[in-house]
Amino acid sequence: MAVVILLVRSPRPARVAASAVIAVTVVFAAGAVPAAQIGLRARLPEAWAIAVCDVGQGDAIAIRAAGHIALVDTGPDPRALTACLETLGVERVDLLILTHFDHDHDGGTSAVAGRVDAVLHGPTAAPDDERTLTRLRDAGARLVRADAGMTGTLGDARWRVLWPQPRTEAGNDGSVVLDIAGPSVPPMLMLGDLSAEGQRRLMATASLRPTYAVVKVSHHGSADQEPRLYRRVRATVALISVGENTYGHPRSETLAMLASVGARLARTDLEGLIMLWTEASTVRLWHEREPP
Repeated sequence: MAVVILLVRSPRPARVAASAVIAVTVVFAAGAVPAAQIGLRARLPEAWAIAVCDVGQGDAIAIRAAGHIALVDTGPDPRALTACLETLGVERVDLLILTHFDHDHDGGTSAVAGRVDAVLHGPTAAPDDERTLTRLRDAGARLVRADAGMTGTLGDARWRVLWPQPRTEAGNDGSVVLDIAGPSVPPMLMLGDLSAEGQRRLMATASLRPTYAVVKVSHHGSADQEPRLYRRVRATVALISVGENTYGHPRSETLAMLASVGARLARTDLEGLIMLWTEASTVRLWHEREPP
């Protein structure tokens, strides 16, 4: 109605009032998202060590150890990643791990270009893959190709690369698989988008822990899983980073398989931002929304 008043011939007092209504509406709309982020940030547990960002159909997982930050993948949308990092209060990333170069894992990379110290990445194939890395390098990041056997530290946590092998081709089965643990970081296995065949090859070559507290389920909960790996891992929590999609992710058979091994399922599409940490030898889990 305010717009109509402005468009038609109306008395001056009505036009002034209409302009005020529109101005207030615009200011309120512009401030709504930041206000929501501020409200969410106030609710976050101070002790969080793992934060699974709700970036839709994709992966973006922040890990914090003794004040140092790693980011595993960047999701499909720089705006969604920016919003999550702002909520977390993350301004700089010590280590960015790009597991592979599908858009749902590297599409948000521009959000952190210029704010990354080092990039650990999987094998490349397409020119776009190289362009992504070039942008990060030109913005000041040091690039390192990930191969099985590499190790490093993040604050007081230690990480290991379990996959890929040196001559593995790019793609889902070239995903960087990371093992990380620390005093506050629950022992976690991140499987990228490995297929069932890739998971079998991982089992045959990698030195896995006896058990893990947390597993990042491969490929957003697709049906292409190796149940023996999840039985071997025996994770307390199974994380599924997923959003609206046409693939049916997470698939019902995968959810049933994870439930059968006793894992507590945690899904970003149902629970929003998910956080975990270790407290008194116990894994703690916090979520933005209560699941149905």
